[in-house]
Amino acid sequence: MDALKKFKPFLVCHEDGGLPARLVGESDIRSWPPTEEMMFELEWQDGEELCDEVDLKSRISGRAVHRGCRVRLTTHRLFWRAVGHNSWLALRLDAIESLENWGGMLRSLRCMLRLSCGTPAYVKGSSEPVTLDLLMEVRTAVQNGRWCDGSYEVAAQAGLQRLLNNQVSKQQATGATLDVALADLDSLRRHAAEAAKAAKQVVSGLSRPGAGYEGAAQVDSDVSKLLEDFGLLQADGSTISMSGGQKKDDIVEDVRKVSTAALEKKGAGSLLLAHDVFCLVNRARGTALVSPGEVIQALRSCCKPGGPLRMRKLGSVGALAVALARTSDAEMDAPLMKMLEEAPLSAFRVSAELKITAAEARYLLQDAEQRAILARDDAPECASWMRSCIQLMQQVKLPEHHTGNTHCLQGLLL
Repeated sequence: MDALKKFKPFLVCHEDGGLPARLVGESDIRSWPPTEEMMFELEWQDGEELCDEVDLKSRISGRAVHRGCRVRLTTHRLFWRAVGHNSWLALRLDAIESLENWGGMLRSLRCMLRLSCGTPAYVKGSSEPVTLDLLMEVRTAVQNGRWCDGSYEVAAQAGLQRLLNNQVSKQQATGATLDVALADLDSLRRHAAEAAKAAKQVVSGLSRPGAGYEGAAQVDSDVSKLLEDFGLLQADGSTISMSGGQKKDDIVEDVRKVSTAALEKKGAGSLLLAHDVFCLVNRARGTALVSPGEVIQALRSCCKPGGPLRMRKLGSVGALAVALARTSDAEMDAPLMKMLEEAPLSAFRVSAELKITAAEARYLLQDAEQRAILARDDAPECASWMRSCIQLMQQVKLPEHHTGNTHCLQGLLL
């Protein structure tokens, strides 16, 4: 620790590999989760330069407050990462004369540290149990006084020991980063599950007899549209019941339910790209996320002979899509044929009229082109599609005396 760089009772730590450098004879006692943020308070005249922000509460209490995370207690000190100052701060345990609870009635509970310099310091956890846990751990460390077995000098490191300590520091930093990421992921999963549950409850309440009020129909429509976008509604408007299991059969059943409901909602001749199925399934399952590979395997199971779905490869890149097994090629081509009666097709026009993405529209047009239903014209301004000659020949009913291929072709050209 650097005695020349200090904020009154708090010292700025020397850093080694992004973490405070080890002191002679120092060992860890307790580390709190990286996501656990604590508040460190000093009297205003002692900690003004450390205050994160000057607000009304700071002025009224007469204290300067700053936030700290990655709090760790060792045999020599209590140190933390000062969020607003991009530095590691520490409090020497040999500077603590006594500690006790403070507050708990009109103000939230704090751990008050009476220091030998005469300045009190206060630490508040995110909850009372965290604050009490900190109090007990620091009190035990102060009573043991194990800093006497070492010193407050930075431990000299050389050769293999330095390499090992650097490796440990990197592992600690990586572990802290992973802990934060996993905590964020867990929080997102909980929020997703709560959001899906709340949306289903809202729909259930709005659909209950006697629950109507002015504007309720519009609210019901908006909520239903939201649930439909998240793959939570069936064709009849009822919500989908998901198993959320991790077994193969559970995943296949959830993929089947979501895909079938989404395709029936989109109407006859509709398609769903595989990555859209992946998004809808994971939205509907909430916290029980599945990987892209698991979704593809489940789709292949659903697309076996006799299954409810049929898999297709679209365009030159072979994008995977699924449709209802009862959907024929003619039903899929019908919307395109109807639009062709007005003008040649483009990806942007198809996406706008069918309310799909431009990429999905292009896949549909390229698929129809490969099946010789459409022919493409690569004009300088944009690519457009029109009826192919083969498709026209199949639709034109020729007179009986036109029996040769030459006559057929001449009739079509005329």
